[in-house]
Amino acid sequence: MPPTPPPDARLYRWRFGTVEFDEARHELRVAGLAVDIEHKPLQVLSVLLRHVGEVVTKEELFDQVWTGRITVDHVLATAVGKLRKALDAAGEDRIATVPRVGYRLEGPVERVAQGQRMEGALTFTSGQPVPGREHFLLERPLGRTLGSEVWLARQPRTRDSRVFKFSVGGERLVAIKREATLMRVLRDTLGERDDFVRVLDWNFESEPFFLECEYGGQALPEWAEEHGALQGWNRERKLAFFKRIAAAVDAAHGVGVLHKDIKPANVLVRSRGDDAFQPCLTDFGNSRLLQPERLAELGITGMGMTVTTAHSGDSSGTPLYLAPELIAGQTATVRSDVYALGVLLYQWLAGDLRRPMAPGWERDIEDPLLVEDIRRATDGDPAQRMGRSNAKRRKSNMPQRPPPRSRCSARWSIRERVGPG
Repeated sequence: MPPTPPPDARLYRWRFGTVEFDEARHELRVAGLAVDIEHKPLQVLSVLLRHVGEVVTKEELFDQVWTGRITVDHVLATAVGKLRKALDAAGEDRIATVPRVGYRLEGPVERVAQGQRMEGALTFTSGQPVPGREHFLLERPLGRTLGSEVWLARQPRTRDSRVFKFSVGGERLVAIKREATLMRVLRDTLGERDDFVRVLDWNFESEPFFLECEYGGQALPEWAEEHGALQGWNRERKLAFFKRIAAAVDAAHGVGVLHKDIKPANVLVRSRGDDAFQPCLTDFGNSRLLQPERLAELGITGMGMTVTTAHSGDSSGTPLYLAPELIAGQTATVRSDVYALGVLLYQWLAGDLRRPMAPGWERDIEDPLLVEDIRRATDGDPAQRMGRSNAKRRKSNMPQRPPPRSRCSARWSIRERVGPG
């Protein structure tokens, strides 16, 4: 077939059998039930639907779905497998494999135009009132991605600060809906905590959609540079600070919430006065609830995560902090969060939040007990990695271990702060 043309500028709602796919909302429904499925399989479906009855080559799918990203061959097969599993529930697996070439979606399908693609349509400027919250004025952008923006806003009279996460739809809307849901789970089960950024309100009814949050402080990399923490703090102070990050992760794990994107940019830091600082965990838009049935128990509507297809593999997240099993397409677990936490601990102690864990990383960490902790947290085999069950066992054995060096009296043990394994 000729090269696949650029993606259609319009968004559609597609129907075939009991399957409905709404591109504007990035939502797949099977037999009337919304399916919680990862973004890449839905992007594959979108490409196949635009070429019903035609063979779409693997190269074309890689080019359109994984544009500019280095990937391994199995990621496409994994995405198609997840898509087939979702469609199988309705007996509508119409995806045919063309050996050594690609895939074809068999028709017929019904297509209804929804509107124009909105990526890049957010055009906010400093000083502009927040749409729908006009008493707040946008102050400065905190981050931008395709189809979404994050802004700091202030109330001119009271000087109250808010963070608004804006989206024009698609997968970014799904993400902020999921974040709103999971932050309610954390609040309703753990109460108000200073180590999570609180979600205050949201608008999911009209564009631009947004999530309204408290201001949690500076991102860890910028804060650490401004306060000289990476090079100026001693090890004991670094460990005491990191313990608070680990406590937040552990608390989330304790109620069945996996973060799935632990990295320096998702740790915010605010002053507590008297040269004390509080880290807090943010950005649960990519997270997962291990027991979705808890939503009904808590009386929470599962926005962005209504029905799960199964615990399928998940390679979303930031590559430097992705556990090897996630790259291989396996399921995200507590231990994959522990891996990311171990990488972050290494960077924090080594004094460089951009440094990868290259061979010989142990030379950057002076204390052998901390080297052991980091090694156990980042073991390539998840079965050998720390989890709560073996953490408790190892903690109980600590008195028999060699005494720490004199400067390690405040050493933090990652085994004390991981969630259920």
